[in-house]
Amino acid sequence: HVTRVAKYIKSKRPDIKLFIWHDMLSQLANSGYNNITELNELIVPMVWAYVDDVKPWFDDGFWMRFSVFREVWVASSFKGSSGEITTMSYIGHHQRNQQTWLETMHIASNRHKVNFSGIAITGWSRYDHMLSLCELLPSSIPSLAYVLQTIVFGHIDNEKNVTISTTLLGCNQIPLWEKPMFTTFVSCSFPETSVDFYILNLNNAFRLMSLYCLGHELYEMMHQYDSILRLYDETMSFVRSFVTDIHIRQNYIHYKRSQECLQRLIYLEDQMIYFINAFQRVSFNFFTVDIGSEWLQTYFMRKFKEVQYRTNFIERKLKTQLSWSQRPLPNNTAFIVAKRRNFTTLNFSPVLE
Repeated sequence: HVTRVAKYIKSKRPDIKLFIWHDMLSQLANSGYNNITELNELIVPMVWAYVDDVKPWFDDGFWMRFSVFREVWVASSFKGSSGEITTMSYIGHHQRNQQTWLETMHIASNRHKVNFSGIAITGWSRYDHMLSLCELLPSSIPSLAYVLQTIVFGHIDNEKNVTISTTLLGCNQIPLWEKPMFTTFVSCSFPETSVDFYILNLNNAFRLMSLYCLGHELYEMMHQYDSILRLYDETMSFVRSFVTDIHIRQNYIHYKRSQECLQRLIYLEDQMIYFINAFQRVSFNFFTVDIGSEWLQTYFMRKFKEVQYRTNFIERKLKTQLSWSQRPLPNNTAFIVAKRRNFTTLNFSPVLE
């Protein structure tokens, strides 16, 4: 099949270079196919790996097998390979991936005479066609810049780090290499183009910004998202301590504690509404409406709806609760029945530990 398709494309466009992922070639070898000479005339293997350190990923035997090809490309990544539902492209992972690829290519070229002729810097928006959006392109520009500079210089030292962050990206500090333990806000101005837009600033208020930039807004929104999530975790940890699921199910509250919870929830809800509006406005600079909507539904709206639900419940009970039933609580005296699923109706077997 691979040979047939490749020959057909070459007959129509002999100038096109055809790539095939290396793991597809491994499947061919495992199935008994061994006509490498024919494939060598038609396709170019693309060896991919997006882990932090690719050196131990491929052994000597692997590179010996691929040394028979006229040329070999490799694929690194600058976004979309850190997790199926990752929102931020932290630079460290992708820079290390690219640097170790350069080291791996040097070793394989010298030791096994592999003819490397190119690097594809990939950026993925989904792990699979059926899965959710992960890192978005505009917010991943800093990662791409560092990966490109790694290819140019071979490594990134402190001096180059400062040059890339301030001169190339126009950031007020070095972009984040790893996920921070505490809220951190990085402001950048890449690339240079004039645009007016509204942004939620650190004082949690909208203001019109006139900057010579377009592309950095979504990167800054990801920092805002991280800040909102931390506020959500802190607030909901407090609220769930005093307004539990049993309170909601039995329809009663602790009056004083619920007042404290409501105050925190209203503040959180307000910040989340600001973020929803700001994110959609910014994302529409780059994408159609459905992308911003899908991203919010994937990463944000479930949390927002939970905040609204508990806020509405507490607000209603503070206005209407005059008394509460004595224990045992009504409708809470029966045994809880939990039934195991009938796996015989499914097409797979569960993994039970």
